Amino acid sequence: METPENPFVVKGYISPNYFCNRNKEVKKIKSAFTNGRNCTLFSVRKMGKTGTISHLFHQNKADISAYVEIFSTQNLAQFANTLGKVVLPKIETQPRKLIRWVGHLFSGIRPSIQFDPVSGQPSLELGIRNEDQAFRSLEEIFNGIKNWGGSLWLALDEFQQITQYPEKGTEAHLRSILQFCPNVKAIFSGSQRQLLTGMFTDYGRPFYQSTDIMELRPLDKSEYLDFIRHHFETGKRQFEPEVISDWLDRLHLHTYYVQLAMNRLYAAKPKKWKTRDFELFFHDLLLDRQPVYESIYQLLTHLQWRLLEAIALEGRVAKPSGKDWLMKYKLGSASSVQAALAAMEQREMVVPEESGYRLMDPFMEHWFKQVYSVNAIF
Repeated sequence: METPENPFVVKGYISPNYFCNRNKEVKKIKSAFTNGRNCTLFSVRKMGKTGTISHLFHQNKADISAYVEIFSTQNLAQFANTLGKVVLPKIETQPRKLIRWVGHLFSGIRPSIQFDPVSGQPSLELGIRNEDQAFRSLEEIFNGIKNWGGSLWLALDEFQQITQYPEKGTEAHLRSILQFCPNVKAIFSGSQRQLLTGMFTDYGRPFYQSTDIMELRPLDKSEYLDFIRHHFETGKRQFEPEVISDWLDRLHLHTYYVQLAMNRLYAAKPKKWKTRDFELFFHDLLLDRQPVYESIYQLLTHLQWRLLEAIALEGRVAKPSGKDWLMKYKLGSASSVQAALAAMEQREMVVPEESGYRLMDPFMEHWFKQVYSVNAIF
């Protein structure tokens, strides 16, 4: 088992030792799979969906697991290529047998095996190029999985992307294929809540009520504190529970940003720090991210930027069209703000929560509060 230099992992999945909880969510997905149900898993970006799926798959000793990221796919052909390249080599790991199998599996295309010149690792290339090949190839991929006879745990991440494909009938076609492939246990995950959940809750859509729907929420604060304490004490670092508790609140228990902050703090090896030292360190974290925020500024309209600043300074905004709030920050008309807010939500820069809208990136929120609004650099 790999032992990382820094236990606060911000990229990939290593082992249960470096993963905080999610036992409840994993148990629910396992139960659904055991009883023949698929799952839809959604959350805001960087809340830990990929890590949770990886943790689930790590525990899957009896079956084969495959994680397929489709966010970058633009059409059905790219989806089919991506799916086949990931899943089929999981089932048949020997390159010669794989190319023989997929050669029999597909009609109209000529799959090939290519080898990475550096690592020497084989990669399956399907060469699906058009809509007709894509529809047919999807059926052939899942027929191959069905006839294989084993059980496959399949995660299709950013699944809402298929709604953007130009091909008509993609949802219906994929639903009909999966319906007759009982040995595939599927997780449909994504971060664009309305698009993803709409696929499974809107009456008349092909996937309507076909899965268990789960939202990945922030981790329990006390459990996260225990996790952080354990690794700081094991690594012989200073742990200040009140300071870290405050940081978790500032970062809204948003998994990636907490992990990043703890990763940086652990690397700094704090010893005999006072509260002021921790505050200066947090301030430096914000300054390190300033080039990112400056580049974002260049991409937004003046109103959109002012809206982000106003939400950051408030922390959360329950009524973004409220007259008092609009006047306080001189944002203009309610209709203009609503349009800007919709654009920011679509770009996943703001998050709608029960208590109101907040910035997706909590570091950006505190950068506005501690750096931008003081120095007025733009």
